[in-house]
Amino acid sequence: MPGMQKVDLRDSYRKKILPCLFDFDPDIIFISAGFDAHKRDTMNFGYVGMVEDDYEWVTEQLVKVANTCCNGRIVSVLEGGYKIHGGIVSPFAKSVASHVRALVDGGSSRELYDKAEGEWESNYEYQMVQERERKRQLRNERLHLSLSRVEDKRLHALSPLRSQTAPLQNEAYDVDAMLKLPLTQNSISSDYQNTVSNADNHPMDDGIQSRKRQRKQVDYKELFEQMKKESCLS
Repeated sequence: MPGMQKVDLRDSYRKKILPCLFDFDPDIIFISAGFDAHKRDTMNFGYVGMVEDDYEWVTEQLVKVANTCCNGRIVSVLEGGYKIHGGIVSPFAKSVASHVRALVDGGSSRELYDKAEGEWESNYEYQMVQERERKRQLRNERLHLSLSRVEDKRLHALSPLRSQTAPLQNEAYDVDAMLKLPLTQNSISSDYQNTVSNADNHPMDDGIQSRKRQRKQVDYKELFEQMKKESCLS
């Protein structure tokens, strides 16, 4: 679960290190302050993943144990920390600042170590992580639902176009069926007559004459009678 790494890290101190240190009841506490466990430090390859807030929290807990067991006597010695690029804003510098700030605040505080308080804090942090995860999943579900609605609207907008293309496809199928029908002499002659009559009734516009020579209608009966007369006269 995202965010549980910090809770697990602090629980290892709450449940193992701090109770054992408290039971040991030291006269003075020495801290070997190494900061190479920072998540941006390449020395630990990100296996620990501590941040500035974690270093400050651990220091506060050690100060509480020192206040309880040895009248606040605590000494810190600087150790490792190799992510120094960036100077005063580097992960190393910011971690050291958080550690020293907790020591300074602890010098004016007499807060004591309480194991029950640590257990309550652990449960509270765990519930906070669960709540953040629930909100994250709810946000993802809403986003997925909104995207689904947008996709439905897009498909609904495309449906009229699909319905318009369907009749065209049906017409194409009808044309194919008509081409497969057998042709008769009567249908050919009637279609030819209709074509000729339409051409005669609708001459070309704008005074543009057709390139083909127009032929006059021939009355074959009258032509036959004329031929008979000419033969008789001869």
